Amino acid sequence: MKRYWLLIPVGIIILLIFAWNIPVSTTLEVLPAFVNVSDDGTIGVHMTKEEQQELNFGILFPGAAMIKTINLSRGNSPPAQVHIEVEGEITPWTELGRNDFMLTGPAQVNVTLTIPEGTEQGRYSGSATVCYTTSYGDSFMHLFSGSRT
Repeated sequence: MKRYWLLIPVGIIILLIFAWNIPVSTTLEVLPAFVNVSDDGTIGVHMTKEEQQELNFGILFPGAAMIKTINLSRGNSPPAQVHIEVEGEITPWTELGRNDFMLTGPAQVNVTLTIPEGTEQGRYSGSATVCYTTSYGDSFMHLFSGSRT
């Protein structure tokens, strides 16, 4: 019977280990993304009207590629695991420079859009969802390190 008292601290330690990585908060940002595909015989300069909080790839031709950069920051919030997901018609044309990483300070992610040869003219759209997940362990270490203002 005296040995059973050891189970309580061991159980608490095991519970803390599992709880350390349990997500405590998740934040999503959804960026509308779109591109206008034009006939590759069109002559002229085509500018991209850059709006905040969207990925506007402007006018591209089949075979063309463009890189846009997403700037990410947590401000005074605890570090977070970042996962980016692209959805919609542009998904197979999109490549992320990095994904599934720990955001501890400001970071940039390049988003490359390549229009396949033979793509018909038209407007193609989708979205990029940036998911920030903070665990109990991240929050505790942020608080402990004195980073909180």
